[in-house]
Amino acid sequence: MPHKVYIGIGSNIDKEKNIKSCMTELRKNYKNIIISPVYETSSMGFDGPNFYNFVCSFDTISDIYDLKVNLNAIENNHGRHFKETKFSSRTLDIDILYYDSLIISNEKIKIPRKEIIEYDFVLAPLIDIAPDFIHPELNMSHSDIMENHIIEKQIVKKVDFDI
Repeated sequence: MPHKVYIGIGSNIDKEKNIKSCMTELRKNYKNIIISPVYETSSMGFDGPNFYNFVCSFDTISDIYDLKVNLNAIENNHGRHFKETKFSSRTLDIDILYYDSLIISNEKIKIPRKEIIEYDFVLAPLIDIAPDFIHPELNMSHSDIMENHIIEKQIVKKVDFDI
């Protein structure tokens, strides 16, 4: 039985090259991919180049831990180092936002990601592709979350970028 996954993807180092390459890898491994528009986002917590951020969903038969290993491998293959400073430039950052409607919080993974209800660069692209998806902890749709929560504004603009 396939699982529905939503991931957030961001880059601010060779962003067009890394994002296109990342999507090539995702398309090799996953089915029914839906991609949000790309948003240019100011760097957060440090002075650096703006990010490109977007969200995509897809189906997988992998369990969540295997999925995380596979996504981390894509990051590694794009020069990501996991001993980096928390707020710093990234070649590629991939976060699992949702895995079906599971709620998991342990030392290996935390979903749904808290960034969903904190930052517009995560929530806006989720609204673009799944406005009525129900957040399993809040029991609210993405659209309702945007209307009812204080979301930090980081989006500079929507980017015309063909992935």
